Amino acid sequence: MLMNNHDNEFDSVIIGAGVLGLWAARQIICEGGSVCVLDRQRVGNGGSGGILGALMSHIPDGWNIKKEFQFQALDMLEGELETLSKDTGLSTGYRRCGRVMPLVHEGMKDHVESWLSGAETNWRGRHSMEYLESGNSWFLDTGWPLTANAPFGASIDTFAARCSPRKAVAALAAFVRYHGEIREGCEVSCVLPGQNKVTLSDGTAVSGREIIVANGVDAYRLLHPFMGPANDDKPLGRGVRGQAVMIEFAHDDTLPILYQDGTYIVPHENNYMAIGSTSHNVPLSELEEVHTQFDPLDMDFYHRAVKLAPGIKDAPIVERWAGIRPRNTLKGRGADPWFEKVPGHDNLIALIGGFKITFGIAHRAMDVARGRIEGPRRQKLNWVQ
Repeated sequence: MLMNNHDNEFDSVIIGAGVLGLWAARQIICEGGSVCVLDRQRVGNGGSGGILGALMSHIPDGWNIKKEFQFQALDMLEGELETLSKDTGLSTGYRRCGRVMPLVHEGMKDHVESWLSGAETNWRGRHSMEYLESGNSWFLDTGWPLTANAPFGASIDTFAARCSPRKAVAALAAFVRYHGEIREGCEVSCVLPGQNKVTLSDGTAVSGREIIVANGVDAYRLLHPFMGPANDDKPLGRGVRGQAVMIEFAHDDTLPILYQDGTYIVPHENNYMAIGSTSHNVPLSELEEVHTQFDPLDMDFYHRAVKLAPGIKDAPIVERWAGIRPRNTLKGRGADPWFEKVPGHDNLIALIGGFKITFGIAHRAMDVARGRIEGPRRQKLNWVQ
């Protein structure tokens, strides 16, 4: 039975209007529940409001639970986004574009055979990976990258994809607003699972039979009171500051993502390309002091991209983005995402992290949290009970 949302009561209260919170809201709505999503700023304000949009799998050798989970999530994401677009009439900018990774030293070439074998086995014939020798006509035809920048050839796969993070978040938000509530400018000061409610900074409360914490780096503060003493009051995670740029560069939207050693060039629709990214750790104690304004002196990622694909050198930069992403650091869990019920509080769920892969797995987070599928890890967290 739905709770009476006229009295600020809902089946689910979700803290955070980013990609994790909005996918959770969509799933709950589709299952018949009432939802209120709270965000202290606005929809997609944090890491979910970026511009890169690379949806890439892990390298397919050394297969494990984490890689299998991400494979299944990425494999089904296309259908999920297609349905979302049909439901809302909004594009998410999705395309399964593939990925090319130039091999810049001989040691990388030694690994290619393992990659190809792993792709054939673990991607189960749904997607493929090939090896292109240096000087292959593909390089000459596309210039992506120049042959000189792939001296030992390249791997190319058909699995990687791209989407527009902002368009995807906007489509999710449109669906949730139509069927539920999103309240922007609402800062949650305290989570009270024992009372089935959260309190806001203005003193008001919003009640929910289920409370879902999905607000990125801000979640660490809200969840810390539930941590056990074995963690010595250490932070549950940290912020990671990232930057990216968008350029305008004419292309026919058939190019794959170009990736090499942390540098991404992601072709988007309408002759745009996103280039990123940086990763600089930011302690939680400094988050309030860190501004998400673009640092023009931190452009090494862009210069590496231009060296990798010189054809984009003169393309104008039309947007610069900087933001803070969450990175989990809980002992025993590392950077793996938390998609879990907090032990001792069956009505409190943590949906935090994933770092660079969050957009590709967010639609599966609630299924993991509710135990319907196996997630990256199912180890018990050391929460207060």
